[in-house]
Amino acid sequence: MKRWMFILSLVFVAGCASESTETPEPEQAPVQESTGATESIVEQLEAPWSIAKTDDGWLISERGGTIAVIDADGNLDRQPVVLNEDVLEIGEGGLLGLALTADFATSRQLYAYHTYGTPGNVQNRVVELTWDGNQFEETDVVLDEIPGDQFHNGGRLLLDGDVLWVTTGDALVPELAQDETSIAGKVLRVPLSGEGEPTDWIYSSGHRNPQGLTKIEDTLYASEHGASGHDEVNILEEGNNYGWPLIEADQARDGLETPWFEVGETSWAPSGIVADDRYVYMATLRGNRLVAIDRESREVIPLVEDKGRIRDVWLEDEGLYFITNNTDGRGNPGSGDDQLYRLTIE
Repeated sequence: MKRWMFILSLVFVAGCASESTETPEPEQAPVQESTGATESIVEQLEAPWSIAKTDDGWLISERGGTIAVIDADGNLDRQPVVLNEDVLEIGEGGLLGLALTADFATSRQLYAYHTYGTPGNVQNRVVELTWDGNQFEETDVVLDEIPGDQFHNGGRLLLDGDVLWVTTGDALVPELAQDETSIAGKVLRVPLSGEGEPTDWIYSSGHRNPQGLTKIEDTLYASEHGASGHDEVNILEEGNNYGWPLIEADQARDGLETPWFEVGETSWAPSGIVADDRYVYMATLRGNRLVAIDRESREVIPLVEDKGRIRDVWLEDEGLYFITNNTDGRGNPGSGDDQLYRLTIE
């Protein structure tokens, strides 16, 4: 994929208030100044979480349990998701990650991650959905009884051939991230054949709340929230333990991995990520920015800083698409929020 030079002119469209005016940068990552031209594609999304591109437009999950269907002209049709277990919208939980099958144009099948249960017994599950044009209906269960809580549910999906990658949080029980008998606090490599048991699918452990996952060539990157600052981006390798809650940031211990990138003392609250041959692009919530991290130098280039909380990002040849998350209860929504934007980069 081509490498882009970032232009300095920024065209403003209807924006959103930011939670903070400035976020300190990590000491090890010098920051360049750069912005691109942005435009709003659709408005009035409701706590959107995950972007999926179709041949005809976009599907965007909304935490309350609906999927926003957006056509090429930016028209929004909010459609229900019919499930055998109702979506439990609690804290950060709800309808979270989406991943479309390679033959989605004909099969109309996709995968979704959602929270369910009761406030006293929160769990998560991954299901197959089939879309009939008017609603999305559960047609199979990939994985259920993933430990959950009001926070730290993970929830990112990535489809890679006949494997579905799944990120899970520690469900507010840090020790589960180190428990080899639990799938909480892990990144899972789930064969769509269903072969094996859930614990057989643990690819990496020691994760607190990973909400971003992307793969380029043979490199798998995951972003996750730190306990107090020190959010991380890790390069995942099978069998590795990324330390939570035993170490974080630049702390070291035998058998545990230190992060490829960490943000420093002040949290950015990273969420969705995507990568090309030069950059890892990362959406940040508390950081209120979309940034590019150079894969060689780890320099940080701010791309968007004036739209508020940013939940997910998608890479297309002509630029980057991202969704704001100002209506999630922690932001300061503007009149058009939440929105899907396009960032044009030359």
